[in-house]
Amino acid sequence: MTESRRTQLGRLLDVIINGAAILAALCILTVGALMMAMSLSREFGLNLRGADDLIAWLCAASAFLILAQTFQHGGIVRVEIVLNRLNPLWRWRMEWISLLFLLGFCLFALSAFTLFTYQSWDFGDVSPGQIVVPLWIPQIFVAIGSLIFTLAVIDELIRVLRHQKPRYQALQEERLAAGDFGETL
Repeated sequence: MTESRRTQLGRLLDVIINGAAILAALCILTVGALMMAMSLSREFGLNLRGADDLIAWLCAASAFLILAQTFQHGGIVRVEIVLNRLNPLWRWRMEWISLLFLLGFCLFALSAFTLFTYQSWDFGDVSPGQIVVPLWIPQIFVAIGSLIFTLAVIDELIRVLRHQKPRYQALQEERLAAGDFGETL
């Protein structure tokens, strides 16, 4: 399916994935700003209480919010050396079987993170650090990132089952055609 023929739902998923990637970038930017502020505050004998906690939460949020876009763009490790040796039928089979296993893992992770976040909210858990925050607030970004990643895997699985080239493969071929061999394995 060409990008111009993508369904409204597919385009909405792309917007969500790109929005999550922007949030992840903002998290990393904020981590950098907090680290600079911590370094500068030490020079003046000040202590930014709780900055370490905020940095940890922002790092976790950024790692999960960027998962779907990383997957879509082929940034998650795939062993091309094996797939390239297979004929087209077997490559297709391996692609959808692999995506099915990945979907199973994603659904497990999504249910675990969602339950974990819900239980933190239900029990009223708060952070043990210097900044007291309800734990469900930083945890919800992990659950949301897992949900978006799961939807991206479903999208690619549907593409493969329709005998369409997965987006991660198409983007990798574009990189190779442009002479970028940095991520090839």
